[in-house]
Amino acid sequence: MKTGERIKALIGNHILGKKLRNQKRSVMVCNLKNARNIGILYNATEYVSFEIIKEFTKKLSQNDSSVSILGYVDSKKLIDHYLYRKGFDFFSRNDLNWFYKPVSEVTEAFIVKPFDILIDLSLEPCFPIQYIVALSPATFKVGKFSPDEKYLDLMIDTEKEDEQMKKVHDEITSERKDDKKSDEMEKEIEKKTRTELQLSFLITQIMHYLAILKK
Repeated sequence: MKTGERIKALIGNHILGKKLRNQKRSVMVCNLKNARNIGILYNATEYVSFEIIKEFTKKLSQNDSSVSILGYVDSKKLIDHYLYRKGFDFFSRNDLNWFYKPVSEVTEAFIVKPFDILIDLSLEPCFPIQYIVALSPATFKVGKFSPDEKYLDLMIDTEKEDEQMKKVHDEITSERKDDKKSDEMEKEIEKKTRTELQLSFLITQIMHYLAILKK
């Protein structure tokens, strides 16, 4: 991260911390059976994530839950195939202020929704998503484990599965080495494959734990 970006991120975190000092939130464990309003946040930069999230949403909706989905595209414009996706909202870099705070109507509306469960499906730290998770009044927040994570009530540790996922990833990508694709294309395929494996595993684990939790 460049010096300018690092300074902006530090200021953003400082301002977020001040906002959180004035926030009052009641934490209450909630399982899938009892959840009526569920929010999903995810990094939508890789399109492969969209199809996975769409299938995940179908499963959640089977419990008569209302599901709201918000995806962040790490680009200055939304990708064409994200436009007019029913049930999905998106925001991009153009919807952030100078210290990376989300400022669009879509993100502000999502932040104030009183979800029973808020699911953060970020695979890597992303300040715009963290900002929304932190300020959400959701009574139960779930996502991937990170040593620096401060805003989730239930964290899923995927570290033990990383080695196995890497093996599967290597097997898949090795089968493509004879396709004579450019190095750049190979790297893009590898990135998408790893994203698909990690996101699918995280969702599976979240579904498991939210199904067995007792309210």
